[in-house]
Amino acid sequence: MPASVRSLRITDAYQARLKQVAARVGDLTAARWDLAPSDFDGSYSAWRQVAVEAVSRAQRENLRLTNGYLAAFVASETGRRIRPPVIDSEKYVGKSRDGRDLSEAWDSPVIKAKVAISKGKTVEEASDIAKAAAQQLVSLDTWHGARGPLSEGMTVMVQVEGFTRVPSGESCAACLAAADGTVFATDDIFQIHAECDCVAEPEVEDVPQAVQRPTGAEMFNELTPAEQAARVGDAAAEAIQDGRITLSDLKGHSPMVNEPDWITQRPLADALK
Repeated sequence: MPASVRSLRITDAYQARLKQVAARVGDLTAARWDLAPSDFDGSYSAWRQVAVEAVSRAQRENLRLTNGYLAAFVASETGRRIRPPVIDSEKYVGKSRDGRDLSEAWDSPVIKAKVAISKGKTVEEASDIAKAAAQQLVSLDTWHGARGPLSEGMTVMVQVEGFTRVPSGESCAACLAAADGTVFATDDIFQIHAECDCVAEPEVEDVPQAVQRPTGAEMFNELTPAEQAARVGDAAAEAIQDGRITLSDLKGHSPMVNEPDWITQRPLADALK
């Protein structure tokens, strides 16, 4: 929990800027999507070049935003101006979450399109499948341009002893459930999912913990019944409202092969067990 309301606002402004960057890149890459029926590989390669350049620029911007955020947040908490840590941009700009170059890491969408065609999907359906997969990669790696440096920065800064999860007003049920006020170690994995817009907020040592940020459950409780239903589904919202489950019961995990498991909303039937 931060020492001042000003620190909360610094985090909120940082999160809003990251969301703006992600939206801008997502809109650009979606508008440029054009998987040609006669040349899947060539047309995808042309799109990927545009997308890699756009995401790389966004990652560089996110790295700058993250350096500024860390310096501003810790200064707000301690009352002392600090230098942000030196983060090697080569590790994050133009790189995917697994460290590979973006152009190398983004092969799967066109493969998914070909598999869809082999299973009888139309060209249009295959293109939609590939586009959804490609836009997911764009979003994840744009955000990684902030999350990677933020994680590294918090780990090397002696003033930071951990972090908490901060969802946005539009976050999904899984993210709201995960934002329960837990303070994680700086080297703990920050759990995400596709289109996740949560950020990690540093816990600074030796400062008075004076301001309580609302938990995800408290944010959920502030929503109207209709808004709750829109967020988690009608049946799940009704189950929460009548006390059969809590929001935390809806937090689940989606197994991943090449990266840490994602968080996801559990099926209501599982939450009721």
